[in-house]
Amino acid sequence: MSLLIRFILPIFFLISVLQLPAFAQEEDKKTLRVAIKPSEPWVMYDTKLPDDKKQPIGFSIDLWRGIAKEIHVKTQWVYTDNVKKLLEAVQEGRADAGIAAITIRSDREKVIDFSTSMYELGLQIMVREETGIGSPFSVLTEEVGQFLTLENLVIFLLALFCVTNFRWWADKWSPDEHRMFSQRYWLGVYEAFWWSLTMLLTWEAPKNRGLARLIDLSWHLIGLIALSVLTGVIAAALTIQAVGGAITSEKDLPDRQVAAVATDAPRDYLNKIGARVVPVETLNEGIQKLLDKEVEALVHDGPRLLYLAKLYLESANLALLKLREPVDLEDSFHEELKKKWIPQTD
Repeated sequence: MSLLIRFILPIFFLISVLQLPAFAQEEDKKTLRVAIKPSEPWVMYDTKLPDDKKQPIGFSIDLWRGIAKEIHVKTQWVYTDNVKKLLEAVQEGRADAGIAAITIRSDREKVIDFSTSMYELGLQIMVREETGIGSPFSVLTEEVGQFLTLENLVIFLLALFCVTNFRWWADKWSPDEHRMFSQRYWLGVYEAFWWSLTMLLTWEAPKNRGLARLIDLSWHLIGLIALSVLTGVIAAALTIQAVGGAITSEKDLPDRQVAAVATDAPRDYLNKIGARVVPVETLNEGIQKLLDKEVEALVHDGPRLLYLAKLYLESANLALLKLREPVDLEDSFHEELKKKWIPQTD
């Protein structure tokens, strides 16, 4: 799985309230209720534990503790599931402040007083590694489809009709030994029609002269040029996909199946740019849909995706090290695999 980093939206994550100085001054209001939600690496805790047993850690938690120390207040954590519920807790007075990965938006600014930002970052696009290179057949179908528009088809049929009639007329006035088609119009035009289609790609004309020869050569050259242009376009498309991938930036997301957490700001952004958003409840659900090929990409906060990618890599490395360690006097799992699949020579 690869990560493609692209700056898309500014993200801010600290919500404040206007009454903070009052809390700092009055003795009976020195404990602030601070709403948080799980969001690695900003806020992390075991969601299965009861609230009094949870011990949140993370970037935002350390930041708030630093703020609380500066303004001389204590903290009571208010646990929520997502951004929407966190904002509602602050709006409804169940929390005095909130801190997590939150996007500052104009609609939220109307009902929530945001602090100045402490961290500005972009979103990231997560894709499967194989998404970067499309199959030659799919590229061929897509590129040829761009040429087969109604307008281009009408132009081609008109050109074919004119060339067919013009070639029959030129053949009619050619010497008898050089004639290719019937002198009767409908039969002759029918034969000239199939000649026109064949001559686009192959050279199968007799040694005629004059105007007929010129038409044969010109029509054949037109076919070769059209084929060369189409071949070049397809080759360029395949090269671009092989080097840069099918999804390299937010410009590649319109009309694609993209997963995003339903309650987060990236979903709104994806809807605006025309992506086919697949809402998910959690980031892990989005990653699973990506792995199962139900979506082509996943968009989420950049640092969180980087944190999880590193976490998964460390977990895999740790598991690999454990499998290489021997168990008591027995061979390790790794050693048993070597014996099974890589026979030793004497």
